[in-house]
Amino acid sequence: MKSWRKNLCKFAIMFFSLFMFIGVLDTQPVHASTKASYTIKTIQEKKTYKKSSAAYLFQLPQLKGSSTAVKKINKSLKSEYQKSLTDKKRLFEYFNDFKRNGALDKNNWKLFSTTHCKETYNKNGYIRFVFTSSWYAGGVHNSDTHTVIYRLKDGVKTNKLPSVSEETKALNLIKGTWYTEGGLPYHFKVVFSGKTVKDYLPNSSKVYSQRTIDKVIKTNYGYYFRIYLGKGYYGGYRLDLKNKNTLVCIGHGDPYSSSGYSATDSLVRKK
Repeated sequence: MKSWRKNLCKFAIMFFSLFMFIGVLDTQPVHASTKASYTIKTIQEKKTYKKSSAAYLFQLPQLKGSSTAVKKINKSLKSEYQKSLTDKKRLFEYFNDFKRNGALDKNNWKLFSTTHCKETYNKNGYIRFVFTSSWYAGGVHNSDTHTVIYRLKDGVKTNKLPSVSEETKALNLIKGTWYTEGGLPYHFKVVFSGKTVKDYLPNSSKVYSQRTIDKVIKTNYGYYFRIYLGKGYYGGYRLDLKNKNTLVCIGHGDPYSSSGYSATDSLVRKK
């Protein structure tokens, strides 16, 4: 009897532990992608009569994925396409009318209803598409441009993109890999990611040293990235917006100082 109760107790503990583990999995937050993958499908239809024609075109973007947010965005984008079908119907009705009344026998008309799509923003958890539409059915040529913006984490359509701080703008300008212009040995690799600065010896994948940008200063030439070296000492790089492919190693923490300049420790995008 005691053995049976002991086994039952073990089973209950295991079941409860498994239930709690599954519960933890189910309640983990879903992190939205900061950037979306997508395709743009071109849908076309054309009618011709003698030397005249009527052409319909719509470029439909669709995000890749099967999440609820992606499905919501794709459904909204498809509604943009559905709206264009009214223009398509009118276009071909005009064309058929002109054909019946003999207008196309006398004129060589190229009628059209086109909507081209272009992605103009895809980062920081948002994506933006711009639709440019043109219409001509024998009268006045009309055109229109409108923008749609979606938040990737939940598929919500919004009117504006998130604001980006001056500091983030500056750090994005220097993000990535740079190389020293000189020194022995030549071409140390320096990688900027946010405020983290990692240094690598030539032809090495191992971090040689790591530093931190402690302050980003907006200047009249661009930006100065101050780096604390320890014991009250500072170094830094200045980025001139007229030459975004060079980071000049200069100044002891002073964005306008010429002291501490080092040509060999200055950085360039390419070796």
